[in-house]
Amino acid sequence: MEVLLVRAGALGDVLLLRRTVFALRSAGHRVRLLAPEGPGRVLVGSGPSEVVALTPLDGLDVARFLAGESDFPPLIDAFRADATLALTDSTDLIEKIRPFAGRLFSRSPHPKPGHHASIWFAAPVRALGADPTPEPAPLVFSPEEKEAARNAAPSLPQRFLAVHPGSGSPWKNWPAERFASFVKQRDAAAPWLLVIGPADETAASPLLELPGVVPVRDLPLRSLGALLSQAGLYLGNDSGITHLAAATGAPTFALFGPTDPATWSPLGPRVKVLRSPDATMTGLALAVVANAARQLHRRS
Repeated sequence: MEVLLVRAGALGDVLLLRRTVFALRSAGHRVRLLAPEGPGRVLVGSGPSEVVALTPLDGLDVARFLAGESDFPPLIDAFRADATLALTDSTDLIEKIRPFAGRLFSRSPHPKPGHHASIWFAAPVRALGADPTPEPAPLVFSPEEKEAARNAAPSLPQRFLAVHPGSGSPWKNWPAERFASFVKQRDAAAPWLLVIGPADETAASPLLELPGVVPVRDLPLRSLGALLSQAGLYLGNDSGITHLAAATGAPTFALFGPTDPATWSPLGPRVKVLRSPDATMTGLALAVVANAARQLHRRS
């Protein structure tokens, strides 16, 4: 059966679909994705938690089609499926895809309290004979993606430390000086990875002068994922990059404050989440984070 998943959202939102994809593919279904191109590309791959194709939801052809200006046949084929799971509150989008959707399941992208997002998204697949309860497999990277990762940071040792101090919102960021203090506690001679996104320059600035830093910017997300999969420990905030690290199977330590990890924690086989006791990022003490990180590293 051909199943189309529809999900607007950022990188973390898309990666939380892996449980849905894994359930559908384990049941023998072929899965395609309609999502924004940037984050959506991360989920296109050969692994059992990945989709076979992406139609960019933010593409010009899709915009024209949804506006009723185009009936471009290849685009119609991209919408056509035996079953469609639309994770959207947009009634207009649902009505536009309904004629091509086969069995149509619509569900709010906002989980009800007490539900982890990945389980909330996956629940409708039971109607398609799929079991949404198993943990999804990590992402699988191509030889080309692995080679790009090696070329981006050739000086990194095995099982290196990876740090991403940013996120989509400053209020979700642990203070930059605490990230710097955390890094200073490690072996100063060992190179370590600093991931810097487009909006992370301020958060990354205090870390750029530290010994051993290997900064990485503008690496394609699949190649960045291949690089993060080799980390011995990843430390980051509630961000899309943290979800990416977790999805690769890397030991991932995620720091949460105002957002609820019971709903939005990263999905992966080796994830540790620490939430601030007062729901602010400044409420996470350096000593507490460092101790929990050491425990995760030892277990991994």
